[in-house]
Amino acid sequence: MSIHPTAIIERTVELDSNVTVGPYCVLEGNVQIASGCRLAHNVYVTGWTHIDADCELNTGVIVGHTPQDLKYKGERSYCRIGKGTILREYVTVHRGTLPESETVIGENCFLLGGSHVAHNCKLGKGVTLVNGALLAGHVEIRDGATLGGGALVHQFVRIGECVMITGNARVPMDVPPFAMVDPDGRVCGLNRIGMRRAGISPEQLDELRKAYRILYGSQLSFREAIDRLSREATGDAGRTLLNFLQADSRRGITGRSRRTTSASSHESD
Repeated sequence: MSIHPTAIIERTVELDSNVTVGPYCVLEGNVQIASGCRLAHNVYVTGWTHIDADCELNTGVIVGHTPQDLKYKGERSYCRIGKGTILREYVTVHRGTLPESETVIGENCFLLGGSHVAHNCKLGKGVTLVNGALLAGHVEIRDGATLGGGALVHQFVRIGECVMITGNARVPMDVPPFAMVDPDGRVCGLNRIGMRRAGISPEQLDELRKAYRILYGSQLSFREAIDRLSREATGDAGRTLLNFLQADSRRGITGRSRRTTSASSHESD
């Protein structure tokens, strides 16, 4: 264990073996930091926060601070950071706002400089937030999704697996799995490169291509499109898409890009 003499660490904080704490860090409250974590200088961790093994917190990172929500009255709530996650400079992650609720970041996520995760967000495994991406409260992002720099996500929005959101996008509605999203928060194609990297087979890719034509390239209503997909989706990826569309939604599912001129564009990278 390596702790710089200028670091301030309350007795309530639990540090496992091989944790590195840099200059001027402040660790307070009911914080638990697992083995192999590395904290650069000026990191602040507070509240009821658990950071799993082998995480990296860079300069100016704040984890577990009180939520930016006027409803919060100081009740116990949590913040959890998954194994192997990297938080770059000045990332902020706030704990839950409701009593006993939590903000969760999954394993092997990569949050670049200045990105923000608000109270009660839930990020799956391998999620990437590029510089300045901002998540409002209660946002859910599933495994392997990427948000471009400066993207803004409205509270209660769901973002599906392997989604790619362009930089500076505003995302006010739910985004189905495997989609590419334009600056207006609308679907403009399939994230084929991301799917290949995730090991989606050519057969599943073909099924998703057909599913997106039904959903965004046909004359069917949204309900009719989902009903047809329920009969035709057979592969794992197709069922993942269908389950997302059938789940409860506070914000509704986003529509087709107004910048798209033909259904064939949904087959592009």
